Amino acid sequence: MQASFQRVSWIARVTFLEAVRQRFFAFLLILGAAMALSSVSFRVLDFGHGELKFIADFGFGGMFLFGSVLAVVMTAQLFFSEMDNKTALTLLAKPLGRGEFLLGKFAGAWAVLGVFVAVLSGLLGIVLWAREQELLLLAEQAGKVPPTFSASGLAQFALLQWLRLGVVASIVLAISAVARTFLYAVVVGALAVVAGQLQWIAQDAILKPSESPAYEAVLWLTSRLLPNLQQFNIGDALVLGATGVPADAVGAVALAGAAYMAGYVFLGALLFKRREI
Repeated sequence: MQASFQRVSWIARVTFLEAVRQRFFAFLLILGAAMALSSVSFRVLDFGHGELKFIADFGFGGMFLFGSVLAVVMTAQLFFSEMDNKTALTLLAKPLGRGEFLLGKFAGAWAVLGVFVAVLSGLLGIVLWAREQELLLLAEQAGKVPPTFSASGLAQFALLQWLRLGVVASIVLAISAVARTFLYAVVVGALAVVAGQLQWIAQDAILKPSESPAYEAVLWLTSRLLPNLQQFNIGDALVLGATGVPADAVGAVALAGAAYMAGYVFLGALLFKRREI
C-alpha cells in the first residue's frame, strides 16, 4: 500500500510540475486574475444589484469559466502528452499499474486547479474587502446599513469550486481513457460541462410524476450519472448571505462532489485497463 501511494504521489508531482510550467496555465491564471481585479471597474454595468454582489458574481463567473477551460484542456493535454510521446509505455513497463498512473494524473491536475482557485479566491477576497471598507465609510456617513461579506464563506465557496473543477477534470480523464484524439476528448469534455450546467433544467422537465416506478427509477438514475454542476453555485449565500448556509448543506454538496470525482476516476481506471497503448 505504501509503495503504491509513493508511485501515485510521484506521478502526481511530475504532472503538477509539468502543468504549472505550461504557458496555457499562466495565460488563464493571468486572465482570471485580471477579471477578478477589474470587477470593481465594471460595476458601472450593473443594474439594480448591490456592488459587492456584482463584484462577487463577476469573480465567481470568471473563476468557473476559466477554471473549466483549464480543467478540460489541461487534463486532456496532460494525458495525451504521455500517449503521444510514448512515455506512458516506459512508465507502465515499470511496477506502475494503470490505475495508479491515472490516479496520479488526476491528483496532479487537481492540485493545479487548487492553485488556480486559491489565487483567484484570494484576489477576489482582497477586492471585496477593499470595496467593503469604502462602502462601510459611505454607509456610516449616510446613516445606512453597510453591506458586508464573509471571508469564511468565501473560503468555503473556494473549496466547493475546487471540488467542482475536480469533478470536471475526472470526467475529462474518464473520456480521455477511451478517446483516441486530444480534440475528441476536449470537445466531449466541454459538452459534458455544458450538460452538467443545464442538468437541473432536464430534471425539472423530465422527472415528473409517473405511474411507472420503474420509469421513474430509470430517469432518476440517468439524471444522476451526470453531475448537476449548478448545485455548487451557492457563492452568494455563502459570501454575502446574512444568515449563511447550513453546514450540513455545504457538507452535502462537498460529499456529492467527492463521490462524483471518485466514481469517474474509478470508471476511467477501468476503461484505461482495456485501452491499447
